[in-house]
Amino acid sequence: MKAKEPVFLDCPFSEKDEVKRLGAKFDWQEKQWFVPVGLDLDLFSKWLPNTQTDDKPFSLYDLMLSVQSTVNMQLNDRYWVRAELVSVSHRVHFYMELSDHDNKGQEVAKVRAILWNHRAKDLLERFEAQTGMPLKAGMKLLLQVRVEFHTRYGFSLDVIDIDPNFTVGEMAAKLNRIRMQLQEEKLYFCNHAAKTPMEFCQVAVIAPPQAAGLGDFKSQAKALADLCEFHYYSASFQGQYMLTEITAAFELIKQDHKEKQFDAVVMIRGGGAKADLFQLNEYEIAKAICTAPLAVIVGIGHERDQTLLDEVANKSCHTPSLVITYIASRIIQNAQNAKQDWQMLNKLVSEQLYRAKTENERLITQIHHNSQIQLNKARHNIQFLMQQILQSDPKKVLKRGYAIIKNNKDKVISSKLAAEQEPQLIIEFQDGKIACDRIV
Repeated sequence: MKAKEPVFLDCPFSEKDEVKRLGAKFDWQEKQWFVPVGLDLDLFSKWLPNTQTDDKPFSLYDLMLSVQSTVNMQLNDRYWVRAELVSVSHRVHFYMELSDHDNKGQEVAKVRAILWNHRAKDLLERFEAQTGMPLKAGMKLLLQVRVEFHTRYGFSLDVIDIDPNFTVGEMAAKLNRIRMQLQEEKLYFCNHAAKTPMEFCQVAVIAPPQAAGLGDFKSQAKALADLCEFHYYSASFQGQYMLTEITAAFELIKQDHKEKQFDAVVMIRGGGAKADLFQLNEYEIAKAICTAPLAVIVGIGHERDQTLLDEVANKSCHTPSLVITYIASRIIQNAQNAKQDWQMLNKLVSEQLYRAKTENERLITQIHHNSQIQLNKARHNIQFLMQQILQSDPKKVLKRGYAIIKNNKDKVISSKLAAEQEPQLIIEFQDGKIACDRIV
């Protein structure tokens, strides 16, 4: 039916673009949208004012039935929809909650969806085979759906298909976005450049409380108790508190490092679903590793698993057992090196002592030999001097025809000047003495 006169509409602000697209105009004086003359009023049926003259109200069922009829008529096709999986539960069928967010991260839509059991098995097996993980909250999905409205259960989406390639692409795109951001901030390689520990005496360990991987780690760490002290910091590795608890653990370690002087930070978590491990691929966690004040060693999941944390950490050991094995092997290797160094030092000292002893014995022998030579020389010199002394004995001198001149006080006179000053001189010969007065 064509409008014969302008007809004002009950149009909410959120639907203004839709009525405008259908040809409605806006009356700036009345501040209201209206259907111009000549347009089909049926196109604007949902916004036409209530012309019902009968005061009899609709029953809820009648209203819901009308909505169902409108939905089935207007939305009777299949649609590919992008959404985030908020939750999923399995009770014969798979019940999901989907949501969508704007560029600011604000939720702008939320809806229930059902994957009926008769198509779930093949669809989910294909999805897990291509993505490597089952459906998990937090995933970005591309679903083919059909819109349904039930008078009792309300609005929902019937899931007909899920495109696993979209989810794989979203995961890869998320990782690339984080990598690019870290690289732009010049953080990506920061922990790689941290000094790799050559010895382990104090180690900080971040792990989920009561985790099986932590128990295995601790049981092996006990064997190193006398050599290395481990300090444990609990944090969730999945769930809504994961980001805050892991980043808080790193901050606490930074504070304790000033006093304890840790050699390294260890992050460990045992194996689990790939989707659980993928939750760790978050910018805040990667940044905490990149900006840590010392080397971070990561041991998360199984040997086949790889996360963004393995990329940015100083060292990746894949599993908690491999981490403690690495630490133990480094300590043992250092001990063996120290033992070898001690043995080498002991050998060098022994060789040096032997050489010193040999040299001392040689010097002692040489000193003894030289001393004997010197003693012999001294003995000969003494004998020679004794002979000289003996030969200088006055008696022997007198025997050779010499005489000794003295004054009357028995003092030897050895010069002419001294003799001239004496009134009397005594001349001693071998066989006696004679006195004579000085003759001027």
